[in-house]
Amino acid sequence: MKKNTEAMAPDQLYHVFNRGINRTKIFKEYRNYRFFLRKYQKYICPIADTYAYCLIGNHFHFLLRIKPAQEIFEFKKIKTEQREHIDLSKLIARQFGTLFNCYAQAFNKTNDRTGGLFENPFRRIKVEDEIYFTQLIKYLHFNPENHGIVSDFRQYKNSSYHDISTMKKSFVDKKSVLDYFGGIEEFKHFHTSRVEEKNIINLLLE
Repeated sequence: MKKNTEAMAPDQLYHVFNRGINRTKIFKEYRNYRFFLRKYQKYICPIADTYAYCLIGNHFHFLLRIKPAQEIFEFKKIKTEQREHIDLSKLIARQFGTLFNCYAQAFNKTNDRTGGLFENPFRRIKVEDEIYFTQLIKYLHFNPENHGIVSDFRQYKNSSYHDISTMKKSFVDKKSVLDYFGGIEEFKHFHTSRVEEKNIINLLLE
């Protein structure tokens, strides 16, 4: 089994990430980013609360919490008497699989290509450390600057920093994030210092 592909569970916080096969681009145009997020809202938002994200070229990152089992069962319209026989980890994984398949089919049609688009399985890391939680939010937002896509991450439109800092209407749970940091000014101040990828990797290895 690939590293960081363990089964996901309700009420758990995860860093979910994936990239294109052979690092191929999965987002070529602005409309690709928008389409992916619309499908994310359709398939993932009903089963998870999202706190941060970044989509960039050939990969993406999300920081999310899987919702309680009761909410997932209700969304999937699973009867009470059937619930004890349901493997929730597989149900959760199928929601992500549906998102990726739906996006890949549309992307392939538009770009006259065939075959898989995303690496399989997608990666997920349980977030159990407060330092990792806060540093991960910052790392996700700095990602486009770290990759040389923009000179200032604050100008990048395909991440949750733009959603949160401008209070733009979004599927991101901005209230929970801002409450955690103590308000929008504290949130912005937290982003005045950079977090390096090696520090995120070190947190994963601890």
